[in-house]
Amino acid sequence: MSLGASFMPMPNPILTIVTNAKQLHLTDGTEHPSGYWAEELAVPVARLREAGHAIEIATIDGVVPTVDASSLDPDNIRWVVPAGVELDFAREAARYREILATIPSLAAPKNLGDIGEPELAGVAGVYIAGGHGCMTDMPSDRQIARLLLRAQRLGLPIASVCHGPTAFLAPRDAEGKNPFAGYRFTCFSQAEETRTPIWGRLPMVIEYELRAQGLQYSKASVEWGSHVVRDRNLVTGQNPYSSAALADAFVELLAERRPRG
Repeated sequence: MSLGASFMPMPNPILTIVTNAKQLHLTDGTEHPSGYWAEELAVPVARLREAGHAIEIATIDGVVPTVDASSLDPDNIRWVVPAGVELDFAREAARYREILATIPSLAAPKNLGDIGEPELAGVAGVYIAGGHGCMTDMPSDRQIARLLLRAQRLGLPIASVCHGPTAFLAPRDAEGKNPFAGYRFTCFSQAEETRTPIWGRLPMVIEYELRAQGLQYSKASVEWGSHVVRDRNLVTGQNPYSSAALADAFVELLAERRPRG
């Protein structure tokens, strides 16, 4: 059988980075149970799979990640959607659980420190899932910094949502500058942080930290609204409710960058 000129190779996998933190270190010296946010991993993974991409989970040091239990609690996730949005939150939580259960590499993630440039060149893009836990392990980690610098050199599409952009605090170029300086982006807002029970004890407000490094921030016009920003090879989403739109924008970028054969 001749494949013909219309044959399209299968898309390369998406390197999906997840926080390895089980807790968030608060400024009052206490630890708050945390991890990755279920919706922010499950929804993009499902959409990326629909587009034909395999998913490769990776964490700092290859530590098995922990889902934030509150992100699977219907009584909790109802508070992270815009006013007036009606959803069956129990069904949504069950859907997230079902998707997460189909990701075998969550139980055996790759070690970010073992991923060199040749391996990175074999992926279609990099996705960084969110969750408050990201503020524990990502902001100054050398593995994250090295991987993002390599991804930028390769021009890979990069996407992240909510607290995942905390990872962009880690890399520095040869002049000591953030390589994402000047990029337009979004992330979990300071206003949204004030609605959480740990407001006033956070180790940082990532909106402000990234602005201080030269990134240009914007957010939704309504509280908890979906907001996605695309700039060059970077796609970012503001909050859990942005996960679906973020995934759609990332799939679009990946399709544009996909080699034609």
